[in-house]
Amino acid sequence: MAVTQSIPILLPVFVVTELLCACNTVQLWSLKKAGVAGTRSWLLANAAMLGYLPALGLRMVLPLIFSVVLSNGLGLVAASMFYIGCARFLGRPSHARPLAVLVLAGVAGLLGFTLLLDSMRVRVVIASGGISIVFAATAWLLFRHRIASHRATVYWLGAACSAVTSLLHLGRAAYYGGGFGNISDLFATTMPNVFSMSLTAALVPGLSMLAVAMVQEYLLRDATWRAEHDGMTGLNTRQCFESRSMALLQQAEGDALPLCLVLMDLDHFKQINDRHGHQAGDQVLLTFSALLCQVMRPGDVTGRMGGEEFALLLPQTSATQALAMAESLRLRAAQVPAVSLGGSIPYSVSMGLAAWQPGMSFSELYRHADQALYAAKKAGRNQVVQAAQPV
Repeated sequence: MAVTQSIPILLPVFVVTELLCACNTVQLWSLKKAGVAGTRSWLLANAAMLGYLPALGLRMVLPLIFSVVLSNGLGLVAASMFYIGCARFLGRPSHARPLAVLVLAGVAGLLGFTLLLDSMRVRVVIASGGISIVFAATAWLLFRHRIASHRATVYWLGAACSAVTSLLHLGRAAYYGGGFGNISDLFATTMPNVFSMSLTAALVPGLSMLAVAMVQEYLLRDATWRAEHDGMTGLNTRQCFESRSMALLQQAEGDALPLCLVLMDLDHFKQINDRHGHQAGDQVLLTFSALLCQVMRPGDVTGRMGGEEFALLLPQTSATQALAMAESLRLRAAQVPAVSLGGSIPYSVSMGLAAWQPGMSFSELYRHADQALYAAKKAGRNQVVQAAQPV
């Protein structure tokens, strides 16, 4: 009688959870096209939950092979796929084979203690115990291996929800498996039962929502990075370089600190492309970009201004210091040729340097550096020319 009374109360819980899982499935399906690692696994976890809940909720109507074996088997699959999704998203080992063994062993145990030896108590231990193990591993994974550049809140909340889910299933397995509870009250409308099952049903779509949040944050950060960085070299785009440079120029104005700008152009780059091919030309760009990243100091800003033209902003740097840095960079570029499939490709760089003066705008500073760069190329290239100080 207790079991039949449980259905009117628990059925709305299952229906709401089913609707939330369906919404999460639609969201994950739309995000799947972005190709973010783990999304497909999370999608499969939600699909498994969409089958798990109806089979569990209709336990009084369906045969045991569906309401017990199929439903709990899908629950194990959903938990395992959620873990695999988290692992792949975080770039960690997915442990897919051990999880597959766990699921198969669980389904085999459920079949055996349903068809051969009917024992609901053992079935509870198998199903809840397996799910508890998987969610405990998920909690540790999210807590220990979150992406450092992402907000910690989402990962900590995901770890907490996974830990609570694990503890609920562990408590259920220990309580009924240890003989402390009446197995006939498993689905009774007691307050502890309704609370634990409602909380478990709420945590499942909640975890999927957190997975969606992780994917969306990843895509947002990726889109932001792509908007601010050159796709080939990884340096700042012209727009991003100018924006950061103007902020540093304002800081220099307020603190009365020196600041210099160096514009650089790879010499005869078109001839490199014509003689060695565009792939070799790209390798020259990458080689010089890597050299720029090696010489820049914390606080310096680099950017690819377009084509073969680069820029380096040197805050808190005098003209003498900037000239020495630029000359050292020019010499290193000449000494370290690019390497492609066709062999080594020597190249050189012309540079124009301008020192910022109080009251000078960024556009004026850039114009002075550009004029110095033009003078370096006109004078024979492969040299550094410093712009004359404005009177």
